[in-house]
Amino acid sequence: MNYKRLVVLGAALLSFSFNGDAAVAAPHVPEDIFRWVQSSARTNYFFNKQQICYEVDAEGNVDTNVLIVPVLKTFDDVMINDVVAKRRWNGKSVAGFDDFVGVSEYLTINLAEKKVSVQEVDYLDSTWTAIEVVRTDAEVSLEELSEKSLDAKFYERIIDYAMRNQLVLAVRTKGDLDESVRAQLAEKQAAYRAENKPDRPEDNE
Repeated sequence: MNYKRLVVLGAALLSFSFNGDAAVAAPHVPEDIFRWVQSSARTNYFFNKQQICYEVDAEGNVDTNVLIVPVLKTFDDVMINDVVAKRRWNGKSVAGFDDFVGVSEYLTINLAEKKVSVQEVDYLDSTWTAIEVVRTDAEVSLEELSEKSLDAKFYERIIDYAMRNQLVLAVRTKGDLDESVRAQLAEKQAAYRAENKPDRPEDNE
């Protein structure tokens, strides 16, 4: 999966809005591309609903048990200053971080194993250009996260969206998928929607 292509497509479509009470530009994330999930005191959590799809192996086969998900996190000034201060403390470069606004992350979510892997983290400036790109093999078990964890709630909402829109994800995924598998996805999608009320009506595409 070409994660870098995802960041270019996603970041190129973002724009800006201004807060009348602030002297700096605040990033505006278009709702037709990114789905807002939650906000903490420091961070806003989004996932790219136009690019979430299934994994494709080296032979071109679609794995419907694995999701590929670009996500975006924008930070407030306190969080931004904290990230920059920690970089200085650890002797890392802070070049370009005077315009730091947040990060994009490229996740794989293994539904069968209930694990989330972070493949890449891009530190972004206010033009949505990557200041720094970090490859990573970080992994977390969904079963080990607290129910109150913000990450747990974030991943839960992403999975819920994927379960509601399995056919959309199948069409979007560029790989080989048997018609029998599509039929199974349609049945699973219908059953999930019947048993689980959407948080918002538009969650069912």
